Amino acid sequence: MSALALPLPEPESAGRADGGGRPEITWAEIAQRAPMMAMTMADYLEQLSVSARPGTVGAFDIALRFFAGRVTEADRWCICVADIERRHIEDFKLWQANRPGKRGKKLSTATIRQRLGLLRTFFERIIEWGYDDAPARVPIFPGDFPKADEPLPKFLDDRTMAKFMAAVARDTNPRRRLMMELLARTGMRVGELASLEDDAMVQISETFWLRIPVGKLHNDRYVPLHPILVDLISDYRKASGPNHSGRLVVRNDGQPFDRRTVYRYVESTAKRAGIGHVHPHQLRHTLAT
Repeated sequence: MSALALPLPEPESAGRADGGGRPEITWAEIAQRAPMMAMTMADYLEQLSVSARPGTVGAFDIALRFFAGRVTEADRWCICVADIERRHIEDFKLWQANRPGKRGKKLSTATIRQRLGLLRTFFERIIEWGYDDAPARVPIFPGDFPKADEPLPKFLDDRTMAKFMAAVARDTNPRRRLMMELLARTGMRVGELASLEDDAMVQISETFWLRIPVGKLHNDRYVPLHPILVDLISDYRKASGPNHSGRLVVRNDGQPFDRRTVYRYVESTAKRAGIGHVHPHQLRHTLAT
């Protein structure tokens, strides 16, 4: 490692005390307690930043910082990663289970699982990479992870979805109808809908496809288009005239649609259908189901 300093800029919301302000634990404090541990973790984060996305690096930064902070607070003799034993992992598990999360509630199972998973990956990699300051074995076992909550996706049943689509078909606003049909018949996310390019519909052989831009999966993808969507897109483009924004659907001022507006469109359509509240992501789950 080139120098002992903060490994990465800390996210604004990472580890803040209630009301904001300084982080609950900083790398500078950890370095004072355990210089070797801080150096090893900083080395790892530096290597990770070469190949991983900033969000991934930030998640590792938070997990390692909280873990190192707790270990060095509970055991002042643990000053390097090689000193970490099962008892430190067990203490960290109890500490996480009892600490508050957002709005005073306990940390969610998903957050605890994520942090333990990141820590396990950290140990696996520094052992595999041959770090001098690495434990003899990975101290985190599969049984350490709390059982994940597995709620069923909130999809619409056939009868409810039929009512929703009937209300969409009756919509006299061609742009709003096109947006609702795209969400329901392609399973795209709201952000992907707003980012659709004007030439997103392409014909390959005899089939029309929709090119959905880079989204959560970080790559473009193509989905086949229902004939109804082919007609709606063609008619909408003819009726709307020249488009200088480069987007398929935009607001009257030429700006992309924001999530709240799309959510409101879905909710108003559901209200007209008499089916109560519907969230846009339910349309995605419904198509998949």
